[in-house]
Amino acid sequence: MLDGNGITFSNELKYNKLLKVRCDNVEGEHLLKIGEEYEFTLVDVSFHYCTMSQGPNNFKHHQKFDVYDGLYTECPSKCYDRDTQCKWIARENGIYFSSVDYPPTKKYEWNIPHLLKN
Repeated sequence: MLDGNGITFSNELKYNKLLKVRCDNVEGEHLLKIGEEYEFTLVDVSFHYCTMSQGPNNFKHHQKFDVYDGLYTECPSKCYDRDTQCKWIARENGIYFSSVDYPPTKKYEWNIPHLLKN
C-alpha cells in the first residue's frame, strides 16, 4: 500500500448479488462479486464520498456516504490516522464499517437518505 489512508470495500451480500462501488476522485465504477474486495489509497485528500449499490436488478438498493473526512467523521478516529486501513462492508441488512481494533459495526441502511458533509 502507498503512503496514505487505505479504503477497502467488501462484498458480503448473499444470493450472488453484485456490489457496485463508485467514488468521487476515483476512476470509474467497480463491480465486485461475493467475497471480492476493492481497495484504493487516499493521499492528501481531506474529503471523500462513495456510493455502494446492490445488483444485478438495476442496482436499485444503494447508499451514498462519506468514507473519509479529515475534519469530521461518524467513524472512529483510528481510521483517519496515517497509513490506516478502513473497511466498508456490504451486507444484506446494511453497510458496516471496520478498521484496526474496531469490529464491523453497522453504519448505514440501504436506501435511507442521510446528510453528507459537502
